[in-house]
Amino acid sequence: MERITGPYKGFFIAAYTVENDSGYVGYAKICMLEPDSVWSADPVEKLTSATGYRTELEAIVATERKARLDIAQMVGEPTTEPGALTRIADSPSVEEASPRSRTRH
Repeated sequence: MERITGPYKGFFIAAYTVENDSGYVGYAKICMLEPDSVWSADPVEKLTSATGYRTELEAIVATERKARLDIAQMVGEPTTEPGALTRIADSPSVEEASPRSRTRH
C-alpha cells in the first residue's frame, strides 16, 4: 500500500508498506513539497514503524502517526495525538480538500 497525505503543518507524508516475516512494516518520508509518488519523494526525514503489523492499513496508519508526531516536534509544538487523516480520490479531476490523502494498493 502507498499513500500520500497532507499538508500537515506545511509538510506532506509519503508512506508505504512492505511485507516481511512478521507481517507488514510501514515506512514514511516527510517532505516539504507534495511528491508525485512515494518513490520520487524528496524527504527531509525518513522513518519506519517499530514493528510488523497484521495488515497493511495498520502499518501505514502507525507510520503516518509517527510522522505526524515528528512534524509536530519539528515545528516546535507540544506533542499531541494527531487528528484523523482524510482520504481523497485518486482522480486529478476531482477537487481535492485539505488535508489530502491519496492511497494506492
